[in-house]
Amino acid sequence: MVAGTVELRDGRTLGYDAWGPDDGYPVFGFLGTPQTRLAHLGSAAPAAARVRLFLVDRPGYGVSCFQPGRRLLDWPDDVAQLADALGIDRFAVFGMSGGGPHAAACAYALANRVSALGLVSSPAPVADRPVLRYSLPLNRQPLVELVAADRDAAAKWLVEDCRRRLEEAAQDGGGDGSVDPELRERLRAATLDSTPEGYAHDLLLLFVSPWGFAPEEIAVPTSIWHGDRDPAVPFAVAEFFARTIPSSSLTVVAGGGHLILWSHAEKILSALR
Repeated sequence: MVAGTVELRDGRTLGYDAWGPDDGYPVFGFLGTPQTRLAHLGSAAPAAARVRLFLVDRPGYGVSCFQPGRRLLDWPDDVAQLADALGIDRFAVFGMSGGGPHAAACAYALANRVSALGLVSSPAPVADRPVLRYSLPLNRQPLVELVAADRDAAAKWLVEDCRRRLEEAAQDGGGDGSVDPELRERLRAATLDSTPEGYAHDLLLLFVSPWGFAPEEIAVPTSIWHGDRDPAVPFAVAEFFARTIPSSSLTVVAGGGHLILWSHAEKILSALR
């Protein structure tokens, strides 16, 4: 593993970790909300898949500076600047959970550079397609009305809510007993590596903000991976992506939950390569 940072044109810092062989095919990966690069996939999967995997922290996560007012379509420019700094022209992207829309944005905005897109347990563009509101977590459903009434007030409330959740995560050493203890600790460390501001802004982008493009406009080959027992993002969302993204294929993980990225990392990375 190699850790690094780049300074972006606006002075912000963007952080990443690199895994896998130096001559592997470059893949940029974006993890869930609120997960930093510390929730890594280990070294075996990138090596076996023959990819050079760059796990990139979004603004307000890890060592990446927070970006007030960020839109989903601001993210591809950050990724393009990182690729330029690394001397990489073409690359694949994937996003898990909250990272999914960010990967989709890169595939849309950087179609001349992105060779393939992976959507793993990814949420849908709810703000653009109200019919998909059912896919929001129950505890986030009220956010739609809060934002409609007063977006600024809702954003401030959300920061405090995320601050409280991070404090609770810091005190909870148990977690989900169904998850491998080593992975559970990585996920916990990655959560605590995020800021309330970054966490809250991610939720605003995912649940109540327009994407700025439609899935139908994604022109690169797309692999969709989803567990049919995902408790966080309904499987019907994966079926929606498969219907709407033109050059896409859906891989159903039978009995799989939300964390299929870690159990299927080598297959997902190989498909992107």
